[in-house]
Amino acid sequence: MFFHVSRTMSFQPRTLAAGALLAFALCAASAPVLAHSDDSGGPGDRVCTLLGMLGPTPPQCQDQSDGISPEVHAKLHDLFLSVLPFFNFDVAVAAGWDTIPGGQCIESPMGGMGYHLQNLDQLANGHLNLLRPEALLYAPIEDGSLKFVGVEYIIPGDLWDDPEPPVFLEQPLHFNPNVGPAGIWALHVWVVEENPNGIFADWNPDVSCEFAAGA
Repeated sequence: MFFHVSRTMSFQPRTLAAGALLAFALCAASAPVLAHSDDSGGPGDRVCTLLGMLGPTPPQCQDQSDGISPEVHAKLHDLFLSVLPFFNFDVAVAAGWDTIPGGQCIESPMGGMGYHLQNLDQLANGHLNLLRPEALLYAPIEDGSLKFVGVEYIIPGDLWDDPEPPVFLEQPLHFNPNVGPAGIWALHVWVVEENPNGIFADWNPDVSCEFAAGA
């Protein structure tokens, strides 16, 4: 069952002030500032400081001694910039990410994932696009709003017939037989909310559904 999201729902976007600062950060992180960044092509210290004040910390601002290749770090940086508008939930819905499977917030004893806001057109094509993930992840917080925390790349099981798992961002996708009629191949990327278990881990112990509607 799918739960279609209306922009008139009670999920509130982050404050207008934060949105304005994020828009400024998006402009600041573009090409002119990259001239002042480090050799990896990541954002400069001023941009990292600004984003740290708002909460999100792009992968290129984090410790690089994590076993992730420079090429993947560069792609994660591009991903972070592309999803900055989706800190505003209404913008994500208007852009086509408007369906929450079952209307459920997902968590387990290992941590949470939050709400999966899916783009059904992207999900149906069976192709992974770095800048158009199949799902955006939102965690409910105490004030009743939803905090953007990451993304998920998904290939429905019936659209993948290779005996080997698909690989994306140098990571093998994980198969979940319990989702959809034929299961799914999935890769979570905690490109916003830092995950102590790793940026590609399925569950984030710092994300929960404690404040989900009806919890």
